Amino acid sequence: MPGGLQRALRRLIPHVALVVASVCVTGLALEVLFRLLNVPVGTVQINRGTIQRSANPRLLFELRPGSSVQAEVHYDINRLGLRGPEVSEEKGAGVTRIAVIGDSIAFGYWVEEKDAFPRQLEAMLGGPRHAEVLNFGVPGYDLEQYVETIRARALAFSPDLVVVAFCLNDLEGPTSYEYGLTVDRAARRQSLLGGAYELFLAHSRLLSWVEYRMAGREARRIFVKARETGPLYGETPEQQVPRLLAQFTALEGLLRPRGIPALVAVFPVFGGRLDRYRHRALHQAIVGAAQATGLTATDLLDCFSTYDFRDVRVDLIHPSPLGHRIAAHAIRDALCSRGLACVAAPPPGRTCRDYDPAAFPKVEGY
Repeated sequence: MPGGLQRALRRLIPHVALVVASVCVTGLALEVLFRLLNVPVGTVQINRGTIQRSANPRLLFELRPGSSVQAEVHYDINRLGLRGPEVSEEKGAGVTRIAVIGDSIAFGYWVEEKDAFPRQLEAMLGGPRHAEVLNFGVPGYDLEQYVETIRARALAFSPDLVVVAFCLNDLEGPTSYEYGLTVDRAARRQSLLGGAYELFLAHSRLLSWVEYRMAGREARRIFVKARETGPLYGETPEQQVPRLLAQFTALEGLLRPRGIPALVAVFPVFGGRLDRYRHRALHQAIVGAAQATGLTATDLLDCFSTYDFRDVRVDLIHPSPLGHRIAAHAIRDALCSRGLACVAAPPPGRTCRDYDPAAFPKVEGY
């Protein structure tokens, strides 16, 4: 190496070292600050801590049994792979067991487990000594995965009733953001550099926040249609009906021979004023398809529409604690009115439209 180049490198090394040291110190300081301020790291950290690839090719991914992660709230997955307290696969005597099937709404993104509608529904039905609600919700699942969850998992728990929490994005197919994360992470772990990157992400609140913000942009892009005029999908509600009928027929075919009734509860999206809701026709198509196959269905929009959408949501899709309470109330009323599950008649006076938003905590999402 020429002497001039060597001298130039020697002069450059201290400057490079200073830059590297400055970046490391700044990063460490930001990491400490983010931890002290408990800066939210969002759903990507929840997924990293609780979701894994599934050996079932129809499910693709699932909750990791026994996992736990702290994000905006704490998320605990029990040993059987359900969010919630430990339960026995064997049903207790005299207990009505309800299996809730759904995606991140049923799972309870952004809210404490006690505030998610499955646990609130359990309380409204008399508590676990009378009605035990098991939460089979997995973030990112769609309608086909709901049917497979019932077949492969929920039936083993001998449910007396199934509640399907239907979100309008359940019609998108198994191409969810959560599935993409599991694929990307598995690919990164194949290399030493990628594995190191995953290790840093698993332990760094700063890097998790950066990933969260990038993911937030993608999430808004994917479902921004909820705030636009026109249909939510390229297909009209009528064109969606054949697929709905196929999946609801498969669901009904699993449950009817076992004498298990099902309630499909249709959640609205929260992109704007609910009294001017643009997707009523799609709700009607979902409810109509469910009823045409022998299932019971209820449209939760009727209860939500009396509230300011900003009070009942965390983001475009996920309900706030108030939103979960409204859903639990509406589902309880639907079950009781149809004689499916009700310890006693709902108390008179308060309806699902009568809650005070000021009595519930506010939660910020994307």
